[in-house]
Amino acid sequence: MSKTATIEQRFNERYEQVATEAKATLEKVNNAVRGAYTRLEDNGNELFQNLVKAGEKRQKAQSKPQKKTTKAQPSQLDEVRSKVAAALGLPTRDEVEALNKKLASLTRKVNKLAKESK
Repeated sequence: MSKTATIEQRFNERYEQVATEAKATLEKVNNAVRGAYTRLEDNGNELFQNLVKAGEKRQKAQSKPQKKTTKAQPSQLDEVRSKVAAALGLPTRDEVEALNKKLASLTRKVNKLAKESK
């Protein structure tokens, strides 16, 4: 046998060995996937019910603090609005109400004076 034939023979032997190992590994993986699928089918409904219960518990736990934060949020929002309005130099609600009262009073006085002058 020549050197080339020996190298070719070694290559073919190694190729067959790798192919056999790959087939065996692929078969193991295939069996593992089938086993996982079978176990999921067997325990799937129970697992699903447990997940639903856990989700419901978590939702209840999260909904309680949310009620408290939603009550606190408007006051925080009002506080932020007030700070922004003050930074922009806008009047507060109380100042606007006071000005409206003064305007109404002045309007009444002007109307009264207008009636008297006729």
